[in-house]
Amino acid sequence: MKKENFQLFARILNEQIVPTLSKEESMFSSCTSIVRPGRAVAASVSALSVCVLTLTACSNPDDNSASGASGTNASAEQTLVLLDNNETGGYNPVAGYSRAGDSPIYEGLFRLKAPASGGKDASKILVEFEPLLAAGPAVSSDGNKTWTVEVKENIAFSDGSSFGPEDVVATYKAILDERSASGEALDWEMVKDVRSEGNKVIFELKIPYAEFDHKLLNGIAPSEAFDGDPKLAEESELNSKPVGTGPYKLEQLRADEAIFTAREDYHGGAPELKKIVYRVNQDENSRAQQLRGGEGDGTIIDPALAQEFKGKDGFKVVSAHSADWRGITLPAGNPVTGDQAVRTAVNLAVDRQALANDVLKGHAKPNSTFLADFYGDAYDPAADINYDVTKAEKILDEAGWKKGSDGIRVKDGQRAAFDVIYYPNLDRARADLTLAVASDLKKIGIEVTPLARDSKSVNEEDYAKIPVMLGGGATPYSVDGQIYTVLHSKFAKPGAGAWWDNCSDYVNPEIDKLLDEARVEQDQAKRDALYREIQKLYAEKPAMLQLVYVDHVYVERDLGYTHPAEILEPHAHGLNFGPWFNLAAWHK
Repeated sequence: MKKENFQLFARILNEQIVPTLSKEESMFSSCTSIVRPGRAVAASVSALSVCVLTLTACSNPDDNSASGASGTNASAEQTLVLLDNNETGGYNPVAGYSRAGDSPIYEGLFRLKAPASGGKDASKILVEFEPLLAAGPAVSSDGNKTWTVEVKENIAFSDGSSFGPEDVVATYKAILDERSASGEALDWEMVKDVRSEGNKVIFELKIPYAEFDHKLLNGIAPSEAFDGDPKLAEESELNSKPVGTGPYKLEQLRADEAIFTAREDYHGGAPELKKIVYRVNQDENSRAQQLRGGEGDGTIIDPALAQEFKGKDGFKVVSAHSADWRGITLPAGNPVTGDQAVRTAVNLAVDRQALANDVLKGHAKPNSTFLADFYGDAYDPAADINYDVTKAEKILDEAGWKKGSDGIRVKDGQRAAFDVIYYPNLDRARADLTLAVASDLKKIGIEVTPLARDSKSVNEEDYAKIPVMLGGGATPYSVDGQIYTVLHSKFAKPGAGAWWDNCSDYVNPEIDKLLDEARVEQDQAKRDALYREIQKLYAEKPAMLQLVYVDHVYVERDLGYTHPAEILEPHAHGLNFGPWFNLAAWHK
């Protein structure tokens, strides 16, 4: 990329950097973002003006325009205060932030978009993909082993430097580089090489991959952030000082609050919303109280708590459909759940429709095989596992699991009893679902003991032996992305993938073969047929107790803006999703 001399303002900023303190002790400011050498500074005059404005804003971190949800001046009206259940920071795309393009800071080559329903149930439609940093669609060649993406020109990062194809290459290479220790690397295992030619990015794959273009959503950072020598993703400066091409930039960061301001030089046009404030509160009841009291404009919330906002003047309850599943792992290393008869029986004994209707207040869809109607012809509704207590009991009886005097089954001295770990720190629904499943399974003679654990305290050994109420669907915009790591036996091996990949240690050679065939099959109809066969085989020999696809429930204050329809969301969710997925498109 052509080199230009630094502008005076860039040098001044770099020479006056505020020393970086810990997140708990300090408030970071985008005024300290380093303008890196060796990059063209886009629109220098405009950038200088923006920098002066930013310095002014930074000089008054307690500006009252961010203090509440409903101010009276123009500045307050253009501020959005969101009550977040997630910690601030961790803004490095190489570490997984903005995996689905869900960020006000970063942008990917493509962006998810809710398709026009055409009169169909929106929950039965996947998503559309529209170019964002890409100039057009990804073009495949060499039998889907090579994918080429031309990128747009005249786009600037938030530090004023110019975006180009080398930034895309550097970001993806950093994900793949072992030195980054990125949890994202597994999702890109099919990539052999990524390089740039002119204004194009070329991905060379190890295998044909028909739906590779559905993956190109990750946020892109400047190549200088990696300098050809990426550090551990979790230790990167991008976590606290992000630099992206998105419509907002980080202005202030502390442990309990992050403030983002609109970029007047954003390539898509300056956003109408000028400031976004994320305030951390991990207690759902408290967030609901704050919302009622006017201390915020929106939050993610448990379906039961959302009920009180339905029909309430000035509020909207948004239920975003998702490919985010909830299910209980059935580890092979557990003496009860490792028995295939038990695995099959518990799948028959749980009333999934009741879970969706009663426990989740209608904000969910029953699901038993991971395949669902939003995958079109890859899904066969006839292959679903239906609720049948009588059949479940017969299977257990025939397998030698006999009821004892206390109603709990026993086989060879082993009681049909096990713990199920759930994570109260993630959401209340996991506890409610675990209790409901325990009630259903007790009816067929299986004793389940719910066990509350913080998600950070559960290790690989726990996953190998103790069932867990798990959530998944991190990359669900192809069937392969949704089920490959859940079902393929290569992830049952110690050290293969993440701890939660195939954490039932499921081994089914027939399904392995079909999964491998499906991901390289170029013909859509043939690929769909392979997935229907996988679904059928899975239903005959299930690996987990898959339960539902949950809706993500949000409450927003009506501020008079219109915004795009919600997308079908992945497992990741929160205040970068729902009504707030594309804040630059909010208009009055």
